[in-house]
Amino acid sequence: MKKLVLGAAISAALMGGNAQAAISVDGSGLPIINPTNTNILYLSGASAAVNFIEKLITDPTVPAADKICDTTQKIWKYKDSVTGSDQNAYLCVAATTNPGVPTNKPNILIYKRSAGGSAFGVSPIIAEANGDAAAAAIGFLKISSSCTIATPSSTFETISCPYNKDDLTTQTLHIPDFGISDVDPAQFTGDNAPAGFANVTSADVAKLNVKSASAVAFGVPVTLNLFKVLQAAQKTTGEVPSSCALGDATEACLPTLNSAQIASIHTGSWADWEQLKVGTTGQGLFTWASDAANGVTAYLPDASYVHLCRRENGSGTQAQSNVIFLADPCTAAATATTPQADLTADFAEGDGFAMVHENNTSGSVSNCLDELQDGTDAVNGFSNVWGKRWAVGIQSLEKKSSKFEFVKVDGVAPTLANIVKGKYKDWAENTFQYGISHVFSSNSTENTALKKLTDAVIKSAGAPEVMAALNSGFTHTFGNGSFLAVPSNYTPEANGAYNSARPVSPYSHATSSSSVNACRVPTIYNNGDAKL
Repeated sequence: MKKLVLGAAISAALMGGNAQAAISVDGSGLPIINPTNTNILYLSGASAAVNFIEKLITDPTVPAADKICDTTQKIWKYKDSVTGSDQNAYLCVAATTNPGVPTNKPNILIYKRSAGGSAFGVSPIIAEANGDAAAAAIGFLKISSSCTIATPSSTFETISCPYNKDDLTTQTLHIPDFGISDVDPAQFTGDNAPAGFANVTSADVAKLNVKSASAVAFGVPVTLNLFKVLQAAQKTTGEVPSSCALGDATEACLPTLNSAQIASIHTGSWADWEQLKVGTTGQGLFTWASDAANGVTAYLPDASYVHLCRRENGSGTQAQSNVIFLADPCTAAATATTPQADLTADFAEGDGFAMVHENNTSGSVSNCLDELQDGTDAVNGFSNVWGKRWAVGIQSLEKKSSKFEFVKVDGVAPTLANIVKGKYKDWAENTFQYGISHVFSSNSTENTALKKLTDAVIKSAGAPEVMAALNSGFTHTFGNGSFLAVPSNYTPEANGAYNSARPVSPYSHATSSSSVNACRVPTIYNNGDAKL
């Protein structure tokens, strides 16, 4: 009996010792990545999902059965030296509580490329499926001895690596194992196709395994000064209660823009805020705000020109916005109202064009809004040469800043509860995809393990309990969260109710017989229930 107890004790000690020592560090404190004991995955696509992916991998509140990493042990996050969110990678000890996580190797390294957005979670996957390996290989963060510890920690350490999006010597070329996009792959055509990639066809989609992940809430953020002026103006028109203090971001006090106004901004039909009139006064918003009697002169920008912080073609955030507000590429008529491109290099304010700024990540959109709010230029993915301006952006509800706030769309706040009620329109179902013929590794055993790990990430990403854990970190004054599980994977709550502990949408852009398509009007899935 003593031998059995001793054996068990030694075994436990060895397992604990191996787990603690599985990832060793060099003399500089940088972890040593050993491919012989590390399963390595490459994920590219949606920048709006960067926080979501990070929390899925690292958050200790994710249920044990859905964990990817052992969050009781130290986790390392690698980030690029420019924005910190264009390129990332996560190194950890594999969770042993999730049966989907392979056990062939004790450690996991997951690269996450967000640069270029959702299309890079689709187009390279399709290129490989079509036999074009050269086009499929894209740049991921280069982890080397040049990386330095940015945030020392005993539990979650951040490491910064030299990076230049235009310099391949700061990147590692690799074919993604799988991709994530804010909308389904079929949407990446026309204005949604990225530069250098062909339009996605139905034949391309047929070569992919496409799996719905979650429903993502998007919204319309505006710079804080614009938010306050819209509030003040709409208090006079009755759209905002007179009791609301300026800056109050509770649901009842949010100002609103309607779909036609948002579409006008995105197509460049508004170049000046004077084109937005305040009620029956006949005054443009800038002139109205300039009147000292209205009490908002402190929130005036340096000039009245419209600025838009959008994403570039190929971004899923941009694609879903194009679909929702411009019906692009859903109808042939949409070609007459395409989103305005960035013309700031060729035209100046006052030339009749809105100042549109295309950004390659959602983090850069936040920087764009922040800097236009303050009139600063931090050169962190956006270069502000205009000063203080009122600006509008495109973001998922993952994003927060003290410099911008979300507005209502058509009078409805961007909350998960309103999506579940079928009231709020600006949301999309993101998808994971990988090629049906994709080989994860040249080694058959490792190939099986990496395929299993990929499927584990996809499965965990869609669980309602995971959505609830993630949403707790994406809270806003007007409501919490950014994610809902989808009804094609999980049964909604009884009577179509919203449950923050188990958030599942009863609505879907898919049907029981058709896969998700963002151009399809969302309907109750599989004859389920809705709630008044």
